[in-house]
Amino acid sequence: MFEKLDKLREEVSRCEKRRDEANERLKAAQEKLKDAEASQILSDVGALKLSPEEVAKLLQLAASGKLSVPTAENKTDPTTTEATSSIYEDDDSDDNKEESEDEDY
Repeated sequence: MFEKLDKLREEVSRCEKRRDEANERLKAAQEKLKDAEASQILSDVGALKLSPEEVAKLLQLAASGKLSVPTAENKTDPTTTEATSSIYEDDDSDDNKEESEDEDY
């Protein structure tokens, strides 16, 4: 009498099981992608041989939009060189200010 309902319930159960398995595969694939991206970032930063301070400055410039990415079209663009070279400038001006403030008293 309820054969049709039983078959439909079984089908729903099978579909839910397949969905759960697919979700597990999706999570595993997303985790692998995240790990691969992190590994690539570490590899790229390591290849540049930048100090943590230089990486922080580079990221600040990129976040503020002041860092332009060199392409074939703008390789001779002086703003690219200026923005990149500013990463390597020393912040001695801040240190000098602090030293002069200490000497006042």
